[in-house]
Amino acid sequence: MDFWSRLIGGSGLSSSKVLRGNSAAERVATFKHTCNTLDQIWRTAPTASGEAGSVLQVRSCLERLNSVLNDESRGPAPHPCHTFAATSQVYLTVTKLALSSCDPGVISNAAVLFNTLIDAEVDGIVDNRVFARALVDLVRRAGSAGEEGEGRLVELLFGVANNIRLRPAILPAWFFPKDHGNQGPEPVETGKEFAGATRKDDFPFFYLLIDYVHHEGRSGDFARTGLLYIIETASRSKELERWLIESDLATLMATGLGALYSQLNRSLLFLKDDESIPHIVALSDYAPVETAARPKLGAHMDAFLSYLLFWQDTVDHCKSAEVNDTLLDHFQVLFLQQLLYPSLLESSDVDGGSTSAVITYLCRILESIDQPDLVHRILHFLLASSTGSEPAAQIPKQKLRMSLSRRKSLDLLASFAEAAAKPSPELFNLVDLVLMSIRSKNPPTVVATLQLMTVIFQRHHIFASSLIKTVQPPEMSVCIRPIGALNAELQHLLSLASSVIEDPYLDLSYQNYLLDACAILDQRTPIMALVGGKPTDSALDSPVLLQTNDDILRGMISSLESFFTNSVVMNLALTEAITSLASSNYISLDGWLLVEPRNYEYETANQTCADADAEADHANKFSLAFDHPSFPPSSVPLVPHTIQKLVRRVEQWRSDISDFDILVAARRHLLRSGDEGGIDGQPGVKSPDSSNRPPTDRQGHQHPAKVGHRSDSPRGRKTTLLEQTTDSSPPRSFVNSGSRSLFNSPLRDSPQKQAPSRPESTTRSSIAADDLRRRLATHIKVDLSDNSSSDQGTTSETDASTTSLPDHPGDDDLASGSGSGSTSRSNHVTLGHVLTNTIILYEFILELVALVQVRATLFQEVKFER
Repeated sequence: MDFWSRLIGGSGLSSSKVLRGNSAAERVATFKHTCNTLDQIWRTAPTASGEAGSVLQVRSCLERLNSVLNDESRGPAPHPCHTFAATSQVYLTVTKLALSSCDPGVISNAAVLFNTLIDAEVDGIVDNRVFARALVDLVRRAGSAGEEGEGRLVELLFGVANNIRLRPAILPAWFFPKDHGNQGPEPVETGKEFAGATRKDDFPFFYLLIDYVHHEGRSGDFARTGLLYIIETASRSKELERWLIESDLATLMATGLGALYSQLNRSLLFLKDDESIPHIVALSDYAPVETAARPKLGAHMDAFLSYLLFWQDTVDHCKSAEVNDTLLDHFQVLFLQQLLYPSLLESSDVDGGSTSAVITYLCRILESIDQPDLVHRILHFLLASSTGSEPAAQIPKQKLRMSLSRRKSLDLLASFAEAAAKPSPELFNLVDLVLMSIRSKNPPTVVATLQLMTVIFQRHHIFASSLIKTVQPPEMSVCIRPIGALNAELQHLLSLASSVIEDPYLDLSYQNYLLDACAILDQRTPIMALVGGKPTDSALDSPVLLQTNDDILRGMISSLESFFTNSVVMNLALTEAITSLASSNYISLDGWLLVEPRNYEYETANQTCADADAEADHANKFSLAFDHPSFPPSSVPLVPHTIQKLVRRVEQWRSDISDFDILVAARRHLLRSGDEGGIDGQPGVKSPDSSNRPPTDRQGHQHPAKVGHRSDSPRGRKTTLLEQTTDSSPPRSFVNSGSRSLFNSPLRDSPQKQAPSRPESTTRSSIAADDLRRRLATHIKVDLSDNSSSDQGTTSETDASTTSLPDHPGDDDLASGSGSGSTSRSNHVTLGHVLTNTIILYEFILELVALVQVRATLFQEVKFER
């Protein structure tokens, strides 16, 4: 009964209400008593406040104060305890006790008290200079706060910065600059002219944020965000704007970025363990340095990119044009000119050199940022582009309209940049480095260069014309071709793909390529506004034409000619660079990927009819547009011409190796369905439905559900081939194809016949797999000359016996045997390596066809009259 009476009558809740819901007067009395206790501890023995007993008492009092403030903040106004804390300035006593005790618990509780007062928005707190001084002293001198205490202290700074952003009127409590206008220039040491003015006494809160900007984790995030809020506020305070321009903010940020860049290793580190080798690399010849598709850059690179992204956020949030320009000027002079460019200039391409490393770092920089002003400063300077706006280090013509602080900053910067810009990109720039690196004999350097070109073509393709030589088209409609000519180009490219692999599911796979092409080309916009709302390069009314004699383009074609002897990593980087170039709406496809329209040849009868009826019969023009033209072999562009030579090599291997198509189909299935691997890596062990497939479907047979999957598209190809690490077995259709000399597997017999002879079947399968691995490890010669259609042949079996195989999960699989290292002769590769590169070539051609087709529609490069 006692339980029910308490429950119904509410007597059980009354005691808690009494404890929690004391009267406001009692709560204030408790709060005042605790404050007086803290004040007494400080006044009686300020030097002994660090003793153990005093520390425990101080910590207990602070916890009591925080508890009372939290309870009061949950109730309705008024909040007398908060008001008393502001008027009595108890935070001064708390700060003194926290600093004298040096106890992490006391410092953390003090930070909680400050944070509670800030969040309560009590009058006389964030707009009070005494409170500001106490908070700054607490954060500045609390060096023993520990990780948790440090995080709480930096959170205080963030809370203040957020209040300043929302209420700029409270800025004078934290920012009190002195009048430096009447003071003469202070003498500085040589080399320090560009250091800026360090005025910590003017804005100590600001420099506290800068001290924590480089930190990782919670503290760094709070500090960076708080600094962004302060910089954003400069647009609403002319005094703060002038102070930021004249201060060393830009210098500290630029030198901080340079310091992080200087910590990066000047040689790339690759993973050495075979377990981490991508599946497609493991199924080909690879050198030890190329065992990873992307090198391991470590924590230093993460820290650098994190700070670079902070730079990007700063430029985005800065609403003051003059502060923004000051930041960008320092970024160019102190980082680009003094660190990034010299690292590119001084790099070495010898074994273990730094060229591949610095190019990779530049690639990651351009991958990470998309802020137009930063991208423009980097590429405009490194490419020594002659178009676009003038370099920011030069004083603009509108100098008279600029503030005195901005002009002073530009004067110092211009003189400093003039002394530091030797040598300059006008003598050796990124174009020269790319040209030198793409011709390198060091494979990692070539791969890094191709990846850099891909990033420029994909993310910053407006600068593609600065990297590769281009010319303006003679006519505005030079890139527009009739629909019949487009279909003829597509059929020509598709015929090349069909000559490589005869895929019965080509139509289904091609749909995925078209979807990916649409996704890629939708991101291309005809105009990209950059600095000041103006594009960096002149807006192009029509795409520019590539000069086919450009050295960089020729270097890419040279790498394409040696496609079958290249490493898989290099071929994937090369094909991605070419497709990225083809996706740029600033670059025409004529002359290097498609036949120039002036080289089309139509039948004489149709041409005469067109001349007679062009003006009278519009329907005739429409009909003539669908005619397929022909073009002489001499007019075939660079890329298709090179692909034709590669296709002839494949046809020659197909005539020399009777089961070449079967081997290619098996390898292709192994790469595309690695996630459906056989049981324990045994060849041919698939799901029961695979045994019902007809044995005639040997070439390119794919499961319909797998073919329609998104990963079979060009993007899916890259993900699957580069990142797939699980081996798989070829489908049962390959085993049951009737070629006992190839597989020699008893699995084609019925289960009843296999049961009595299981040990013999296992032995025969193992022998067949070993024979296949040895066969795929056989070296064949690839003639790199132009006349390469009939001079490939296999070497003797003794060459194959000396080739070691990589230890990887697919060793016991059917088609996983291939050499683990490149031979001493660059034109000799294993048969397995040829098979893998043949598949990459096929995927590459299909991706090009899809890009050409979708591009013609989206960029309006096709017409329906002739």
